[in-house]
Amino acid sequence: METLFRWSKFVDEEHLEEWEARLIMAEVVYTVEKQVNRKNWQISSYSTTREHADELRALFGGGVTEVRPDDWQPAAEVGAKTRLKIRDTLVVTEAEDEAVWASVKEEFPDRIVLSFPPQLAFGTGGHQTTASCLRFLVDAAKTREGEEWRLLDLGCGSGILAVAAVLMGAREAVAVENDPLALKYARLNAERHGVADRIQYVEGDAIALTAACVFGQFEVVAANLFSDLLIQLFPHFPHNLLAGGDVIVSGFLTSQTRSVTQRAESAGLPLADFQRRGKWIAAHGNKP
Repeated sequence: METLFRWSKFVDEEHLEEWEARLIMAEVVYTVEKQVNRKNWQISSYSTTREHADELRALFGGGVTEVRPDDWQPAAEVGAKTRLKIRDTLVVTEAEDEAVWASVKEEFPDRIVLSFPPQLAFGTGGHQTTASCLRFLVDAAKTREGEEWRLLDLGCGSGILAVAAVLMGAREAVAVENDPLALKYARLNAERHGVADRIQYVEGDAIALTAACVFGQFEVVAANLFSDLLIQLFPHFPHNLLAGGDVIVSGFLTSQTRSVTQRAESAGLPLADFQRRGKWIAAHGNKP
């Protein structure tokens, strides 16, 4: 394990969306949180080198602190009740304790219970974009019940979509991520859920891999990424989707919906279903 470096900056509520848009355009992976006793929101981004964190400070102000290996996983409180219900199929808990996870399973015997504690990899299920993607994924899995299908998860983060897919019946999931630290947690999460043998992890550039159609065609393609990346990916999606296949996308703001929708339609993948949670949008469509 290695020490990480966190760049962070406090911003007020009025300017939060403006700062998020700036970071998205700069392709900075970030988190946002607000402590109960503070008036302002804290934006953070983690780096493996101090040089990169200092670059963010030079660009955006703020400060840089070291994060020791012992602080890597801000584990959810033992006995935590934080949970998310997805349709009538999934329950996602942030509790890491095995006993708590087991108790949630007992409480919901007819559902698949996922345990994704907070980590330095995006996707616990609590974020609006992840929750919306899970809803669309549940719907896609139900329409393919009894059939063989595969998922291509672009920008997999914690791996929650890939894990959920195989637990809901997918024969295989291919999870692509360019952050090696996120892939490390994704593999660990798959092992905890007993599905590591059905998920192929790939560290690489989603745009290049889909352009070359490296993994063949899938019944479902999901991408929870920034809008500019989605816009670059859409022309490649049809080559990676089977006819009638589902495309699930999120990670863009309400103000970016038109540009994302137009690019998807021009690629031959009209988006028909939308979910808005806060300022974030998720969308679903099918390949004709």
